[in-house]
Amino acid sequence: MNCKLLYKLLPFVFIVFISCSGPDKPADTDNTADSTDILEPETVMEQPDTVLFWTVDIEQKVKTRVYKDTMTITEPQSIVNGINSIYPSIRLEFLKLSGDTVYAHIDSSFTFANDMGSFGASEYISTVVLNLTMLPGINYVNLDFPEGSHATPGVFAKTSYTGYKERED
Repeated sequence: MNCKLLYKLLPFVFIVFISCSGPDKPADTDNTADSTDILEPETVMEQPDTVLFWTVDIEQKVKTRVYKDTMTITEPQSIVNGINSIYPSIRLEFLKLSGDTVYAHIDSSFTFANDMGSFGASEYISTVVLNLTMLPGINYVNLDFPEGSHATPGVFAKTSYTGYKERED
């Protein structure tokens, strides 16, 4: 009688053994994911590391658009890099962003504050202010540098340049 019972249980034991011998799979805790679902990789939008929105002609009171993109630039350092690329002898350094003001420092300001003349220094300051105030919510630029014969440090407002005509290059 024991053999008859063993023969009856053998198929059941065989089925249990086969069903339990497969590879382990993580449990689907929320039962919403299908094993055929493929996750999309996240799209990361990086900002350019060098941006210059405007070149400036203060004599004609014209700002010429040189960067136009649908991407919103939010990093002041990208714009500082752009300014430094067209004025390599004047090294503008981004310090901080506070409220509606960008704080920057010019370490090597002798050329800027003394050798460029009043016209050159004014054009440089207008380039810095017009470009940095393109950042969302920025209305002022606080420029710190040793005072020279043609330039004085201070806070420069975006509104000081509203009369400049826009031209696209």
